[in-house]
Amino acid sequence: MGDLGLGREFHTWHQFSLFFDDWCEKHKVLFIIASLKPLVSLRQNPPPYQPNLAEILRFRYVRLVCKHSGTYVGQSMVQRNHQCEKIDCPAAITLRLGPKKDRLVVIESNLEHSHHLSELEFSRYFKRHQLTASLGLPIRITNNISKRFLTPDLIWSLGDYSKAKDKGLCELLAILDGLFKADGGAKVKMVFQEDVAVLDRIFLATSHMLKLVQRFPARLFLERAACLNAEFELHTILCQDANGRGREVAYCLARQGLPDLLIFMVASLVQSVPDIKLQVKVITVGAGATGLDAVEEVLPCAQVQICRFQVLEILYLKASELAVPNEDQIRNLLLNLANSDSPQVYCQYLSDLENVAPSSFLQYILECWHPHKDMWVECWAFEKNQECSFLDHFEAHRHKLQVVLRSPIALAACLQGLLGLQTLQMEKSTFNVAPVAELYRTACLSDGTELIAEELDLLPHAHFELKETPKGYLLEEHTCSFLVNQDMAACSCSIYLTRRLPCRHIFAVRLWVGESLFDPSLLPNLRDKHQETTVQDEC
Repeated sequence: MGDLGLGREFHTWHQFSLFFDDWCEKHKVLFIIASLKPLVSLRQNPPPYQPNLAEILRFRYVRLVCKHSGTYVGQSMVQRNHQCEKIDCPAAITLRLGPKKDRLVVIESNLEHSHHLSELEFSRYFKRHQLTASLGLPIRITNNISKRFLTPDLIWSLGDYSKAKDKGLCELLAILDGLFKADGGAKVKMVFQEDVAVLDRIFLATSHMLKLVQRFPARLFLERAACLNAEFELHTILCQDANGRGREVAYCLARQGLPDLLIFMVASLVQSVPDIKLQVKVITVGAGATGLDAVEEVLPCAQVQICRFQVLEILYLKASELAVPNEDQIRNLLLNLANSDSPQVYCQYLSDLENVAPSSFLQYILECWHPHKDMWVECWAFEKNQECSFLDHFEAHRHKLQVVLRSPIALAACLQGLLGLQTLQMEKSTFNVAPVAELYRTACLSDGTELIAEELDLLPHAHFELKETPKGYLLEEHTCSFLVNQDMAACSCSIYLTRRLPCRHIFAVRLWVGESLFDPSLLPNLRDKHQETTVQDEC
């Protein structure tokens, strides 16, 4: 057992936990934490230091002892008496924060046990990831909350249990507490591993995100958006609004490699907004998604599509890895296969591949991608000969993420950053107004065209606080406030009142809720013609 000796260093608590799990499995030993001292902060250290090192290392002192140390053999704790044999096993491992305060170092390594090591007992009691569990959380609590959405009282209860024992979890819960105080309609799930208080995933959607998917449920897009740290990654669900923009409707911070993530996210979203169950027509996912066949159970009217470009990229890469001969010819056949305009054409190109591709590559296609051909080949697409916005939407989404995410990042900081993206200011700053202005120039021949263009140009630079009220949308700007009606067609500002033209306030509200910024009915001449037509039709 000499592979866990004195002086061994670990740069993260996660690194030690993985190593220790493997080591315990190899030697069939059971250890428990006897004492620990959380690492609260390293900000007093002289630079350079990592500001999130406290979250990465978690503890400045940890002592693990044999599970049997101090236990009695032969009787239960209630029945024991002075004649019972007490095990005083000396096996113990201690880690302490190193002199440079950037790693954990083994300072005690007594690996000899004074009793028989039972493989049967080990198989019964050993569970991986217990060292990364949220210390102080009872298993009955984590098992229970994993099955439902969080409520403020559950967050407070979790905070009481983990107080002073798990700094990272406490910070995470504080952010969720603040979210519920500001947004009572938000939906959050925290899922822990069964019978182990190890956090596996967090599902989150603000009330505004849920309103977006309720307004635009037809097209959904789901993909892994970013790697957060050595353990967790971010997955996002987007919808497509009336401006053709991808809008975030759900986030999931998940441990890497979870197999059932797609169905978990989709089911959680439908549980949050049950009205969309029969309204989603197509959901497009990245080529790495698994569990695709189960989606139709949750979204019975939806067609699942895999991003065709990503499938082709994977196939091209596989061909290179296998060093297939005639690679250019193979790539052309794969491109034609993906863009087949009928099942017969698909079968023909697949037959052509069988004639020229090596058996190993052909077997890969037949096992991995041919069974899902109806999800990525053109002839089975939801809309044929239409460009899929999947890549554009997620490129824009990842560009937004760069503003708030850095790698590695703790879950609490990531969650705080994601919530910071859900603002009107962020939407305005990433919106290109030029195409909208051109549409108004084409539709409007009056002298108001340039005024509309000016208002659009001012939109990204204006600073508003937006609140929804029973009378409409209230926008507060410095010392002024303006009210846009519920139809998002009229405003209390002077530009609208004097000229009856759409202003920056109307545009801001429509952008926030996802309605089209170009709407001919907002123009006086076209609006009057529409009203005259409506009256004539009624007569």
